[in-house]
Order: sequence, then structure tokens, then C-alpha cells
Amino acid sequence: MRNGKDGRKPKRWLITSALPYVNNRPHLGHLVGCILPGDIFTRYLKLKGENAIYICGTDEHGTQSEIAARNAGVSVDEWCKKMHDEHEKDYSWFEIEFTRFGRTSSKTNHEMTQHIFLGLYENGYITEKETEQLYCEHDKMFLPDRYVVGKCPYCGAETHAGQCENCGKLLEPTDLIDPKCVLCGNTPVVKKTKHLYLDLPKFKDKLETWISGNKHWKPNVRNWALSLIPDLKPRPITRDLKWGVKVPLPGFEDKVFYVWFDAPIGYISITKEWAEENGENWEDWWKSEDTRLIHFIGKDNIPFHTIIFPSTLMGTEEGFILPYDVPAMEFLNYEGKKFSKSKGVGVFLKDVREMPYPPDYWRIALVNMMPETGDTDFTWAEFAKSINDLADAYGNLVNRVLVLSRKYFDSTVPKPGEFNDRDNELLKLIETVPDQVARELDSFKFREALKKALSLARDANAYLNAEEPWKKENEVRRATVIYLTLNAVKSVSILLKPFIPKIAEDALLRLGVENPSWEDAKKVDLKPSTKLGSPVILIKKLSDNEVKKWEQKFSGRNVEGVKMVGQIKYDEFAKLDIRVAKVLKAEEVEGSRKLIRLELDVGELGKRQILAGLKRWYKPEDLEGKLIIILANLEPKKMMGMESQGMLLAAEKEDDVVLLAPEKPIEPGAKVH
Repeated sequence: MRNGKDGRKPKRWLITSALPYVNNRPHLGHLVGCILPGDIFTRYLKLKGENAIYICGTDEHGTQSEIAARNAGVSVDEWCKKMHDEHEKDYSWFEIEFTRFGRTSSKTNHEMTQHIFLGLYENGYITEKETEQLYCEHDKMFLPDRYVVGKCPYCGAETHAGQCENCGKLLEPTDLIDPKCVLCGNTPVVKKTKHLYLDLPKFKDKLETWISGNKHWKPNVRNWALSLIPDLKPRPITRDLKWGVKVPLPGFEDKVFYVWFDAPIGYISITKEWAEENGENWEDWWKSEDTRLIHFIGKDNIPFHTIIFPSTLMGTEEGFILPYDVPAMEFLNYEGKKFSKSKGVGVFLKDVREMPYPPDYWRIALVNMMPETGDTDFTWAEFAKSINDLADAYGNLVNRVLVLSRKYFDSTVPKPGEFNDRDNELLKLIETVPDQVARELDSFKFREALKKALSLARDANAYLNAEEPWKKENEVRRATVIYLTLNAVKSVSILLKPFIPKIAEDALLRLGVENPSWEDAKKVDLKPSTKLGSPVILIKKLSDNEVKKWEQKFSGRNVEGVKMVGQIKYDEFAKLDIRVAKVLKAEEVEGSRKLIRLELDVGELGKRQILAGLKRWYKPEDLEGKLIIILANLEPKKMMGMESQGMLLAAEKEDDVVLLAPEKPIEPGAKVH
């Protein structure tokens, strides 16, 4: 266990994972990038007897929440609460044990954000200036980062404002080349507005000294953070929005804090809520050098957790601790492609919950594919291999030794005799492997830690095969071999508890072991005559047919994750004339409870109208100016005395309908292939 720079052992460990945005349903990439590592590490710390808490929650402010709520016909808070609960269900199913999973829209976070802002303001770290910002005249709004797309001025890639998805540079919307509004595809105008900025250049020297001194950080994290310092500019912290934390400053009453500003403060607020409910002092966790703060994040969050949030904490001058480590992960892709709900790429946690495999299967597979030092790919072949290897190395060992114990010793722990050289070799492994696993976990090398833990299981299997207790005529020798193997199973099970908690706990309970510590993994101390549980197949292996089934299902997904039914020939598909269309006008159809009439520009095909049953999910004024996808050569149909000349394409799941739209602006009439 690493001590601090002063050599002291920490009294507390505060573990956080990057707060998932409330509107984004989490996928396997989110889980493996920051949530699962945080859970594994916290479980490990607790097994070591450390005082550790694991803090996370949903990041809820910003325009995306406003628009999603409007489309759903509910209040923003109601929408965010619903989505927060869905996130919590997903993580709970995966056996993620947060100490508290909160919300950034809470009263506590509003108060904490305003308090921290006022500290920064009073200490001279906030500047005010009139700035030029992109404004969409069609949608009548200033455009936040995620609603402006264009080309990065540094690398030329198509990206959103905020942070380039290709090179990682921080970008203002006005930095983008050829910017477009993602809501309507129009080119926004530049309009003046007044905003507040965090004066990041004032923190350059402090940041450089602090980051350079963190020699234990991953090189890619430290180097990236250091590379950002020379180009630091004041960073805007306010936005012209409604849903967010209000700015407590005269002249800025109509603005809220930028979501990136209040989101990481949520770590503090959620900790405070937990502390107040459990008789703890939250400041012990955030203002004491006896606390070690660890941020588990994806690499795209490195600038926020190594530059911006630390600067915010420094600027309060209230003694907030800075992160001891920021073990950022690279990206997990899905068979060579980025996870994307809009494109139907990848497996989302909601998909997983509907599949026939328990959480531990996914956890072990994701650890084996964890992107610790570079981007990795989720593949179904690797998923199956991970589970089958676990079954061979560990599940088989547990079942074999319990079968032998039942056959020869009436399902009790036998009394061993004297140990020979081969026994002592296994004893030595039981004593030393836990420290090896711990060293890897202390360095956040989860794949290597798992590999070392399973190596002990393989060695125990090899020992059992070599000794062949089923052939022993000497009862004492048979007892000794089975006794040592049972203790090896106990040791491996403890080492695997952070990774596969349910399966490991099942095995330990069958050995009569409850609430073990990490140190117990080094001990050969099962008491003779202890009653053992019955043999069990803990892990069922996957067949090649299962792999092919999932490969086929998820390669034929539409954007909502619904499997396509049946197959058609390419020639049949080619008959469909699918086009991009722009909504020129939208109005409710008088006398109809469901229909909206859309007047469309379909480029070279001219103008036409379509009647669609969208009234429950969309308001006419929200549709005007949007780019949508239509089937242009569908036979016209009479409805309510009018002719509908085509059909728009939408995704439907449960009680939600979402119009399909191009990923970025394109001319009306463009063909969809």
C-alpha cells in the first residue's frame, strides 16, 4: 500500500469515478473505463482493512437535459430523476457498490458550487468579460459546446466544441471552423454576451510543480497534463441556460454555471451528503492530508481532473486536497468501432441485463479487456475465452476439491499430516501470491493482478493433478493434499473477491469462511472438521454457438438495440429511396389527437408533406428546421383528407419515440445508403 510523500500511511481513501452524464445510457466502455476499476479498487481496500468510500453520481445539468425533458413532456428534474434511477439500476446489477450514488442537481451541490465560486471570486481567480458566442437564430439560443459541430482548428477533425474528440485540445465554440448548430443544421451567428471565466493561467506554476511531482502517475496522464499547461487560457464557467446552478452574483442572475464546473464539485457534495447521514465530518475527507483521493476516469477526462478541477480547489484557498492519483483508462471499443447509441454500435448495460449471464461473467471479461495502457476491443470471442478460462482455472478447482472432500471425508475439512517438499511449494505460493496481487492493484494494473490471482488457482490444480489423492492408499497423505488444496481455494477466492464478488463469496461460504480479510489469503488455517458445502459448478462455459449468436445479434442492431427480424436481399433493400429532409414547417392536424403535418425540403426531389403521429413526443415548433430521415418512395396515403407523401424514420422502444437524424449537417435530399 503506497504511502504519501511524507511517508505516512493514509487514514482514509476517497475513491471517485467520473460522473456519467444523466442522458447517456451507459455502455460497456463506460463501465470498464472508470466505474468497474473504482469498484474493484475500493473492494480491495476494504479487504485490506482500509477506511475507504466510493463516490459517484449522475451529472445532470446542461441543455441536453432540458431538451430531453421537453421532448418527453416532463419537468427537467423529473426527467433527470428517472434517468438517475436507470443508471443506478444498471450499476447495481453489475454489483457496483457505491458508498453513495448522488445527483449534481441536488440542493447540496447547488450550495457547494456557489460557495466554491464565491471563494474563487473573492480570491481574484474569476474574470468577467464580454465575449462573442455562437447563437442560433432559428432555435433562439446561445449554443453550448455539445450543440456546435465543426472542424478542429488544430487537427482538422470533425468534432464538438468543448474538447476535440480526436486530439484532445480544449475548444471554444468560436474556435471551430465552419460551425453548425446540431439542432437544425444552420450556421450560427456570432453574438455578444457577458460571462465569467476561471483564470487558469494564474495556476500555471502551481499546477506544473504539483503535476511534475506526481512521479507515481501513469506517464500518459502526467505528460498530457503537463502538455496542456503552456496553452492555458481563462476558461468560461457560465452559460446562458436555465437548467443549472444559478450564479450568485449581481448582473448574472439569468445565467447558470457551465456543467463542467459544477459536475466535479459533485464529488464533494455527494461526499458531504453521505457524511451528514452517517455522522461523519465531510471535511475530514476533503481537507485532510490523511486522505488519499483517487479519480478513476477515461482519458478524455484528463484535462478536467488534472488541470481544471485541481485549479478550482487550489483557488478556494480552503485547504482542499488534490488527487493523489488519476489512473486514467484508454478506450474500450466494440470490435474495432467506437460505442455509439445513435449508430447502434456496441453493447449497452441495459442489453446486458437482458442476457443470460450473471454480472461476474461480465466483470471478469471486462477486466481481461481493460484498456489500461492503450485502446482495446470488446469481442465476443474474448468474452467467451475469459469465462471459459475462469471455469478451467478456478471453477473446476473449487468443484473438484469439494467433490473429493465429500467422497473421502464426508464434506468436512480433513486433518493434515506432515508437509513434504511439494506441499511446501504450494504453501509458499499461498503466502506470497497475495502480496504480488496487492502490488499490482496498488499500481492499478488490474489485468496483471487478475492474472497473478488465477496463477495460484492453476498451480493448485497442477498440485492436485500431480498428487492424485484419489489414488492414495495412505489416508493421511490424501487428507494432507485435500487440506492444502482447500486452503488454496480459500486464498484464490479472497484474491478474486474484488473482481467477481458473488462467485468468490459463494466459494468461500462453501468453505465455511465468512468476512475474510486480505491477510487471510496468506494463511493456511481452515479448521479440521469444519463442515463444507456441496460441490457446485460455479462457472458454466460458453459454446462457440453462443458466441456466434451474440456476434450476429449485435451486428444486426438498429439504433435502439432491437434485433432485426429476418433477412432481405440486397436488391430488395436497394429499392428503398431513403433521403435526408429538412422540416420547413410543422403544425398540428386539426381534429387529430396524434398527427403533425410536416412540410419538407427533400433537395432534388422538391418539397412534399408527410403526416406523422408524433404529437405525444414532439411539439411542432421543436421540429421546424430539423434534419430528419424519410423513406421518399413510399406509396402516398390519404389521412385526415390530406395526402402523406412518404414516411419519416424513427426509433421506438418501450414508451419512447426518437426521430432519426444525420450525425452532422448535410444538404437536404442526400441519399442514405
